[in-house]
Amino acid sequence: MPTRLLAINLLITAAIAGPLQGADKGDNSAGNVSYYHQIRPLFQAHCQGCHQPAKDKGGYVMTDFKSLLAGGDDEGTAIVPGKVNESALVDLILPDPETGKAPMPRGKKPLHSAEIELIKKWIAQGAQDDTPPGAGQRYTADNPPVYTLPPVITSIDYSPDGKLLAVAGFHEVLLHKADGSGLKARLVGLSERIESVRFSPDGTRLAVTGGKPGRMGEVQVWNVENESLSMSHPVTFDTVYGASWSPDGKAIAFGCGDNTVRAIDAKTGEQIFFQGAHNDWVLGTAYDVEGKHIISVGRDMTAKLTVFEDSRFIDNITSITPRALKGGIAAIDRHPEHEHILVGGADGAPQLFRIFRQTKRVIGDNANLLRKFPEMRGRVFDVRFNRTGTAFAAGSSLDGSGQVVIFASNVPKDVPADIKAIQAKRTRDRNAGEVQKLDKFLTGGVKELAKLDVPESGIYALAFSPDGKTLAVAGSDGHIRFLNATDGKELSKLQPAPLSKPGQQSGETQVAGSIDEKDFKIESLPNGFKIQGITVEPKEIKLKGASAYAQLLVTAQLDNGARADVTRMVKIRAQGGVAKASLRGQVTPQKDGTGTLNFELAGHQATAKVTVEGIGTKREIDYVRDVMPVLSKMGCNQGTCHGSKDGKNGFKLSLRGYDPIYDVRAFTDELASRRVNVASPADSLMILKAIGAVPHEGGQITTKGSKYYQILHEWIATGAKLDLESSRVTSIAVSPKNPVIQNTDGKQQVRIIATYANGEQRDVTAEAFIESGNTDVAKTDDTGLITVERRGEAAILARFE
Repeated sequence: MPTRLLAINLLITAAIAGPLQGADKGDNSAGNVSYYHQIRPLFQAHCQGCHQPAKDKGGYVMTDFKSLLAGGDDEGTAIVPGKVNESALVDLILPDPETGKAPMPRGKKPLHSAEIELIKKWIAQGAQDDTPPGAGQRYTADNPPVYTLPPVITSIDYSPDGKLLAVAGFHEVLLHKADGSGLKARLVGLSERIESVRFSPDGTRLAVTGGKPGRMGEVQVWNVENESLSMSHPVTFDTVYGASWSPDGKAIAFGCGDNTVRAIDAKTGEQIFFQGAHNDWVLGTAYDVEGKHIISVGRDMTAKLTVFEDSRFIDNITSITPRALKGGIAAIDRHPEHEHILVGGADGAPQLFRIFRQTKRVIGDNANLLRKFPEMRGRVFDVRFNRTGTAFAAGSSLDGSGQVVIFASNVPKDVPADIKAIQAKRTRDRNAGEVQKLDKFLTGGVKELAKLDVPESGIYALAFSPDGKTLAVAGSDGHIRFLNATDGKELSKLQPAPLSKPGQQSGETQVAGSIDEKDFKIESLPNGFKIQGITVEPKEIKLKGASAYAQLLVTAQLDNGARADVTRMVKIRAQGGVAKASLRGQVTPQKDGTGTLNFELAGHQATAKVTVEGIGTKREIDYVRDVMPVLSKMGCNQGTCHGSKDGKNGFKLSLRGYDPIYDVRAFTDELASRRVNVASPADSLMILKAIGAVPHEGGQITTKGSKYYQILHEWIATGAKLDLESSRVTSIAVSPKNPVIQNTDGKQQVRIIATYANGEQRDVTAEAFIESGNTDVAKTDDTGLITVERRGEAAILARFE
């Protein structure tokens, strides 16, 4: 259900002018400046989104230290150690004294003066790189990952002898005995996300593709017998997909997020094949029977055929008509004996194609299609033939539930001449009788052997045992289900990742951080006014849970009968230790209990009662109530970012979060839960992008440990679910109404309270959008603070979604 938008108008009148006193709060760092701890996080937050290997604007890469010093195409040497005035980077980040704007970050707010001084100081001290050795490697064979929740399983594969089952985990591949009777080995490598696992044709080696999302890709080759890493091949700047072995076991092909298909020598890692014909990420690969061609599929809705020996692209196997298919192709498997490929993807319908064209190529045909199978529930993530090619299985996922279907693959080796003649025609040139005849051929031979719905888990991976008797399926719940390959009945269930007793979840008892006060300025009343008394709103504050807060409004009654906002002028003393108030008047909880906040200004006092509960208990984070407003406030679903019509960089959300179902699918289901890591929430791409730990064109939009970070972390840690019965907002109220500000440059804090359908009320000031209808008169900031620019009136719009 779309979120309801609600608006309130405020009338702001600027009156008598008066002085405003202020002083900046600065950070005067002493001692040596650390690149790793102080400078690198600044560049991550503000610069690396546009200056990374995958997007090197101006030819400048800031993720590699050597390139960081060298600079880009035009500006000269970026950083000259020990020489601030000769470092081009400094000139680019310094704001113009007149306009207040800086060349970099382009189109964004300049770095704070304290941040600029810190960078200059680091350069003056010699611009040293103090990154600790092995800083990026957290897990090893001696220190394997610890699981408190089962990791999403993206890929599984049986060894050719049927003795082992390889399972994708987090930072590792888990080698189990094929019958599920025990864990044989844990192959821990550099890649935190494993996208595919495939045994070599002789079973002596295991190919693994994956990487660190948004940072690096890697192909690993493991020696199965001694459980050792034979080769690690870093490649591209994002995870890599869809490993496939050449029939002779000498080469490994894989797809990349830079729209390329590559193959490497399985022993040396030397690149021996490269194809760049795709228009989007390549998610799967396969060799033809003889190993002379590579077939690749991807998000561009095509299957492509390329000569392996010389990387010569031949043609699309699927239709070349634009938008002929309904979505990207995520999975591919080649028939063990015939030159046929089985594909599946976003349209939910597995399809069988011949690899090599038998009719003249005509734009608008789909002549290689041999069988189209019934649509499954959701998107197809994996397809696999059994070893004899007599049957195949497909697995799909939608909204946390999955489906497995087993079909007989009784496809004729030769297509009748009359069908070939119809396929050779363009789709629009076929008459009704021909369309009916072709459809009967494509669907008439379909035989469903078994179907299993899996309500507890989306299905992302499956594999037949070599004897064809068992089908292993796995996916979002981190369990492997062993099915009878004849009737689809579940034989047994395995949790492949060893679980430890859950510890305290990060953020479970941490309290919400207050708003950023880096640019806070002390205020004072205009000269000539005297205070008659002060009042505070609300008089009773109830905070439930660590993420709760309340925005205070402290108002002074003046001697001329007017009222003025003094929220940022009063002295606040907290008693009881249950809560604290920021300089801007945001109250956040500290511990359970009751207490008071005492306010004093010019000899006048006021008191507010505070009650806090739920700090020491696990919070129930709801997507609609808690997560969606955070994503909106951070700008993720706005029209200039992922909420645009086509999304941003391949990732799309609904505009302003109007469709929570679509958005949760995008986070938790798309690309087999690429953006959400329930086994290690802090390593989720949606969090790493937000805090700038992974290059993000939108920059750093929150910080590690902040309230928003904790909300996202806890939502993922509890399974990243969507409650369709969650109560929605029915109205919002804003206060004060129609205030009159007593001086130009004066300020007025507003407070937004949302009322939900179940009667609950929450302070949503920090998450609401408060905008001025006349910015010449009044401007607003992200915290709901209105600043007057000159005398006049301005309508203020408040909305919360």
